[in-house]
Amino acid sequence: MGRHKTISDDAVLRVARDLFGVRGHTVTTREIAEAAGISEAILYQRFGSKDDLFFAAMHPTGPDIEELLGPADPPGDAHAYLRTVVVRMGKYFADVIPQALRVMTHPSFDPASLTRAQPRGPAGLQDALAKRLASLARRKQIAAPSERVTARLLVSLAHDWGLGTVFEPGHRLSRERELKDMVDIVWQGLGKR
Repeated sequence: MGRHKTISDDAVLRVARDLFGVRGHTVTTREIAEAAGISEAILYQRFGSKDDLFFAAMHPTGPDIEELLGPADPPGDAHAYLRTVVVRMGKYFADVIPQALRVMTHPSFDPASLTRAQPRGPAGLQDALAKRLASLARRKQIAAPSERVTARLLVSLAHDWGLGTVFEPGHRLSRERELKDMVDIVWQGLGKR
């Protein structure tokens, strides 16, 4: 009868993600195993190779649509909803972009693997936001000439903001105000006709 796992694979991946996030691919499997409280041999049994462990730990997960965008029929004030949602998306991108950059700059990175792991990627987020915008338009809370184009613009604003916070982390609060101001400008174009 074998021994029970003392630490889950998810917990090992969290430890590895933290170490890879700080030190990149230079962190050793020995250091990861020690930090996880397992032997290096167990680490290799579970993940095969350092590269397999790296990609399993660092591969960005797709967005939780419901968490980011809320219900399919957004309640309340449409303007406040859009400001909140775009800031949430911006923070999501700010969290995943550094991780994605580490993955994409790894010498063994295969762009097709990213597509396989997230077949819809940002397009899924755009589609979900477009459906919510269509709901707001049906209720006459916005007048969008194209919900899809508007969703793409708002996701792009959030992505740009997230990318900017990666390169200017000290300015996150002022950049959040700036992001809300950008949403306000888009809001003017969504005014009821």
